Amino acid sequence: MKNFRIKIWLGIALGVLFVVSGFVKAVDPVGLSYKIEEYLGMFQLSGWSMFSMSLSVLLCASEMTLGLLLLLRLWRRITAVTVTLFILGFTILTYLIYTDPYGGINECGCFGEALHLSNGATFAKNILLLVVAGLHLWNVFRQAKNNFNYRQIGLTVGVLVVAFFVPLYSYFYLPPFDFLPYNVGTRMGTESTIHLYDSDFNDVTEKVFAYKKPTYMIGMKEEVSRETGGKIATLYGAYQNGAINLFVVVSRSGITMPGYDDIPVYFMDNVALKSILRTSAGVVAFTADHRIVGKWNLLYTPYRFDGGYGKELSGERLKRGAFFGVLLVMGVLLFYGRKKMEE
Repeated sequence: MKNFRIKIWLGIALGVLFVVSGFVKAVDPVGLSYKIEEYLGMFQLSGWSMFSMSLSVLLCASEMTLGLLLLLRLWRRITAVTVTLFILGFTILTYLIYTDPYGGINECGCFGEALHLSNGATFAKNILLLVVAGLHLWNVFRQAKNNFNYRQIGLTVGVLVVAFFVPLYSYFYLPPFDFLPYNVGTRMGTESTIHLYDSDFNDVTEKVFAYKKPTYMIGMKEEVSRETGGKIATLYGAYQNGAINLFVVVSRSGITMPGYDDIPVYFMDNVALKSILRTSAGVVAFTADHRIVGKWNLLYTPYRFDGGYGKELSGERLKRGAFFGVLLVMGVLLFYGRKKMEE
């Protein structure tokens, strides 16, 4: 009985780890794509950087899929083999990073921005996981082969839906929460301050945020179409009426917001802009006391910004609650289906 429990807990431990690791990366797939670009550069494959976002979504979904399959005990032999090969591949990768004489990658990004491990600690962790995965694989193949049940197909489809829902939602509608210093609800302070510069490279941060009214920052890493820019028409109208403070932030010269030439344009460090906005073009809302109360992806989110300026925090919390509510319902349905399959 004791040995049976140990065998069960091996699969559960691996499943939980894979789900957690996949989830913390899936809520920030753009951040993971930046890390993938570093890997590609390390192996002289920068030409593949155009696929970094697709690879990011696929990696997040793969980890969550394998973790859920382990927890639901579906396709046990196939899953056990795949998990072992998955960990083996990343063990080799982290060894190459750890022994890289140039130290091109500081940390692997295994847990996104939630937890940072040194390359040595990451390699040691993967060695331990490889041992656990090997024991789990051995135990699974010692047991009798499971009979096929048609419900497995439906449950597997459900697992894939959950696994792809998180990174795709976070890509199109921005992370429901993140582990960076600029999360929704954060008040700008010493550790989470931002710096804005004019065309003469003068720091104008205090001047820009001196207005005692809601402030909206439009962050742009690339040009947008006039149609996309039209989504801030109502916001622009509020700016013209003096109800809000509005400005554009770019990380390089030559980027403009078509149709809004009178909106001030400032510069920000590219790393800082990437940390604040995980999208190529988006809007960040601040209250008069410099608290972040909303973030939106300008390219895919049809917000109209039609009132309640500086008070979007309650709406963002509602959106976050709906996100986790959907995940909870999906999870309950999956485990309920697994229980029915055993009956």
